Order: sequence, then structure tokens, then C-alpha cells
Amino acid sequence: MSKLPGSETRALWALALFAAIQLADGVMTASGIAQFGPAIEANPLLHAAGDVIGFGATLVAAKTLAILGATVLHIQAKHLPLALLTLAYVAVAIVPWALIQL
Repeated sequence: MSKLPGSETRALWALALFAAIQLADGVMTASGIAQFGPAIEANPLLHAAGDVIGFGATLVAAKTLAILGATVLHIQAKHLPLALLTLAYVAVAIVPWALIQL
């Protein structure tokens, strides 16, 4: 396994954390849609796909694709971008869902 530059920490944590954040967002999105209806989904691509194939299938596909993309970054040792994407996702997806569902 590769390590973050200048660190003895194994970089697999970045992929694991990204996957956990994706799963949390999927659960929070499903909960938000169940509670407030499909109009609560702010991502127009997910909203359009949800209208066509259903929100459950759309969320599973979107989260699977995101985790596969993150796996590619991990394999290519692009750990800093992966860590930054994880932080960005917390800021723009997890925090807003947490605030809405308070």
C-alpha cells in the first residue's frame, strides 16, 4: 500500500473515509427524499435520473460510480485529491443534509 507524501500513514484511510461519506450521503439523501419528496434533491443529474429509473437505483448507481472513481484515484496514488474530495463532499453534501434533517 502506498503512503501519503511525507507521512508514515497508509493512504487506504482516504479511500475508506470517502466510501463511508458516500454511503452516509446516500442514506441521508434517501431519508430526505422520503421525508420531503424528490424535489429536495438539488443535483439536477440525480434528480433527472431519479425521475426516469427511480431514486433508489439512481442513488446506488451514483454512489457506486463515485466509489469506483475514488478507487481509481487510490490505485493511481492520487491520495491528496481523494482526501480533498472527501472534505469537499462533507462540506457540500453531508453538512447541508445534517442541517436540513435537524
